[in-house]
Amino acid sequence: MSSSSPSSRRAFLRTLGQLGLLGGPVAAARPAFTLGLAGLGAMAAQSSSAAQLDRPYRALVCLFMNGGNDAHNWLVPLDSAEHAAYTRARGDLALPASALLEIASRSQQAGRRFGLARELQPLSTWYGRGRCAFVANVGPLSQPTTLADVQAGRGLPAKLYSHNDQQATWQSLQPEGIARIGWGGRMADLLASANQNTVLTTISAAGQAIFLNGSGVQPYQIDPEGLVDVRALQSGAWLHGSAGAQARLEALLRSNGSTDLQAEHARVTRRALDTAAQLRGALAGTPELPLGAVTLTDGSRLDLAKDPLARQLRMVARLIAAAPALGLRRQVFMVSIGGFDTHAQQAARHPLLGARVAHAVDAFLNGLQGLGRLDDVLLFSASDFGRTLTSNGSGSNHGWGGHHFVAGGGIRGGDILGRFPTVALGTSTDVGSGRLLPTTSLTEYAASLGRWMGLSPSELLTVLPGLERFATAGPDLGGG
Repeated sequence: MSSSSPSSRRAFLRTLGQLGLLGGPVAAARPAFTLGLAGLGAMAAQSSSAAQLDRPYRALVCLFMNGGNDAHNWLVPLDSAEHAAYTRARGDLALPASALLEIASRSQQAGRRFGLARELQPLSTWYGRGRCAFVANVGPLSQPTTLADVQAGRGLPAKLYSHNDQQATWQSLQPEGIARIGWGGRMADLLASANQNTVLTTISAAGQAIFLNGSGVQPYQIDPEGLVDVRALQSGAWLHGSAGAQARLEALLRSNGSTDLQAEHARVTRRALDTAAQLRGALAGTPELPLGAVTLTDGSRLDLAKDPLARQLRMVARLIAAAPALGLRRQVFMVSIGGFDTHAQQAARHPLLGARVAHAVDAFLNGLQGLGRLDDVLLFSASDFGRTLTSNGSGSNHGWGGHHFVAGGGIRGGDILGRFPTVALGTSTDVGSGRLLPTTSLTEYAASLGRWMGLSPSELLTVLPGLERFATAGPDLGGG
């Protein structure tokens, strides 16, 4: 090990800790991984991993759509026979061909044609530029699964169609109550050694997020305006501007106290205060990306400066701009938007949700391009689940597989990756009411994102338990 770099040694020790091979309080405080082939592979891969960490800055941004997005009305088959089958299945929810923006696809079966909902026009533009791609029919699978397996209840993910459980599954590969560590956090555990300040390896603008929890790293939380700080320590917070009271409070917060618990609390508090001070200074030198009003396809106006998702992404862009000043080379972020549980009034509600996502992402990508960082960042969508093809008379119910998009990152864009299903009832992927059996597993989708971040095949086995059960490690996003 004498010839290895500091980052390589740190990565090696971190992996030993994750495998439970290091003693002491750190190893005792975290659950040990089983020392199987994946664990041995992760140890053996440290030399290649370190080379990956020496690559330029990269950031992964999870855009989570809470409620279960009905992406069957985002990405729609346009060839006449397939669109007719889609229309029969969707009934009053179906979009006419005239309401769709046609997009090309190299990877799907010859003769297939596809369209995007008009409210996604900004994503269509990035798709045409080769900076956005769709991954078809993604959902959690425990193993390769057929319709016969579903009908027999064989090898299925736990608690399908439950919001809380499937949100947890999408973020951690385990249902609520079992989930403690997310696959984004497990990635960050392996990547954190590239950063001078590991506290800022994972950052959430979406509150508490299992996705970002690791064994070693924990998410740093921000809000759309910046730091979540101790208000009483800010200038002018005290009556008559009492600098003495402010200084005394900070001293108390930093004091070790008289017990081990107090000392640990003080240590965490000091780290938070010091990190906030560093981050505040770095953000002061970053531009405030403009957010204006946009006109939607129905003629209404959307003020992005007041939109929560657009504001979250604006702050993420500023943090990415500040990364060099903070000595950061690998980061994982999370932002979110709610409202996608469209059991009712879907025809009125869903287009606005799509427009908010598309325009917020458009502003984010334009901002990154202006900063010269577009190739360094990959944003991907996630949601509780897809929805039923069938209508309940006002909306759609909880489903399984759904389409997702990735954008930025110098990826292999302008394409629909994975296997696009037949959007119809009574097919080999219809498990009931048009709930589509996924043709790309969430685990494979996550592996594609991990490869883009520079993880080796053996590290992906550590990050994504069960990946070895699938024949592929997910669609090739490019950008490597």
